[in-house]
Amino acid sequence: MTDWFDGDALADAKSYARPLNRLSLARSVLSVTIALLVVTLEVGPWAADLVDRGWVLQLLIVVVVLSLIDLVWTPWFDAWIELVYDKRHDLSTQTVGGFVSDTLKGTVLGIALPFALMTPLYAVMRSFDQWWIAGWAIATALVVVLTFLYPVVIMPRFNKFEPLEPGDLKTRIDRVADRAGEQISGSFTMDASRRTKRDNAFVAGFGPTKRVVIYDTMLDHPASLIEQVVAHEIGHYRLKHIPKTAVFQAVLFLAVFAFLGWWTSWSTGLDWAGVSEIGDPGSLPYLLVGFGIAVKVTSYAQAYYSRSKERQADLEALELLGDPDAFIDVWRRMAPKNKAELEPSFKKRLEASHPAIAERMAFGREWATLNPEVESVT
Repeated sequence: MTDWFDGDALADAKSYARPLNRLSLARSVLSVTIALLVVTLEVGPWAADLVDRGWVLQLLIVVVVLSLIDLVWTPWFDAWIELVYDKRHDLSTQTVGGFVSDTLKGTVLGIALPFALMTPLYAVMRSFDQWWIAGWAIATALVVVLTFLYPVVIMPRFNKFEPLEPGDLKTRIDRVADRAGEQISGSFTMDASRRTKRDNAFVAGFGPTKRVVIYDTMLDHPASLIEQVVAHEIGHYRLKHIPKTAVFQAVLFLAVFAFLGWWTSWSTGLDWAGVSEIGDPGSLPYLLVGFGIAVKVTSYAQAYYSRSKERQADLEALELLGDPDAFIDVWRRMAPKNKAELEPSFKKRLEASHPAIAERMAFGREWATLNPEVESVT
C-alpha cells in the first residue's frame, strides 16, 4: 500500500474508517436484537389481529408496522453519518430537509416493494406446501423487473438525471462505447452533489434502459480520468455482467428459498413466533429473520462473484483504452477524496463487492509490464 499512498493518507483513511466500523457493528447487533424481540414478542400476530378483513389487508398492516419500527431507530445512524460525521470530514452536503425527504421516500418504498413481493408469496404459501419453489420464481422475476425499471422509475424519485452535454467528455464516452461495440441508452450526470462530495459512476438497467451514470462531483476531474471510470462501467455491459449477475442471483435465491422452505416448516420456530402456519400474515417477522440468515450466508458468495466481475471490468478498461497510468491515477485521486478504506481487514475484504484499491492499482501496473508495446488510445 505504501507504493501508492503516503503515511498521512493511510492514517487519514484509517482514522475515518475506524468509528464507522464500530458504528456498523453496533448497528448490526441492534438490528439482530430488535428482529429477535419483534419475533419473540409476537409483534407480527398482534399487528395482523388489528384488522379482520382478509389476509391481504392483514399482511399490509404487518408490513406497515415493521416499517414504522424500522423508522424509529435506523434513521438515527444514517443521520449522524450524513449530517454530522461526513460533514466533519468535508464529505457530505446533505441537508436536514433533504435527509428527511429521502427517509420518507425510502419508507414509502420500504412498504410498497415488500408488500408487492409478499402478497404473491403469501398467496402461494397458503396454497401448497412446496411454496418456496414458486416463491423463488416470484422473487427472481421481481428482481429482473426492478433491474429493468430501477433507472427510469425509482432512481429519479431520489435524484435528477441530465443527459451528458456535447463536448470532449461525451465524445470520449461515445468513442469508448463504440470501441466496446455497446449501444447504451445514454450517458447521464446525477446530482449527487446535493448529498455528497464523493466521486462515483455506475451502470444501471439493461436492454432499452441500460445507461451509464456519472456523479456530477466527478466533472471537475480531467476527462481522461472520467473516461477510465466509464470504460470500466461499459466493460460491465460488454461482458454481459448484468444478465450474468441476474442468473447468478437466481441460483443464490434458490438456495435462500430452499432454506426458507425448511425454516418455515420448523414447528418450534413457528411456536416461537406465535403462529401455527407460515401462511398466517403474522409470520412475516419470522420469515424475514430466516431470510436475513440465508442472505447473510450467501452474501459471501455474492461478494466473491461481484469482485470477480469488477476485476474483469478493470481489464476491459485497460484493454479498451490502453492507458495503465491513467487507470492507476483514478484510484490515486479518488480513494483519498472518497475516504476509502485503504487497508481493509480480512473480514472487510471477504464482504466487499470490489477488490481492494491496492490490488486494483497493482493490477494496472502488472498489465503495463505485460503489455509494454501498447500505446494509449486516449
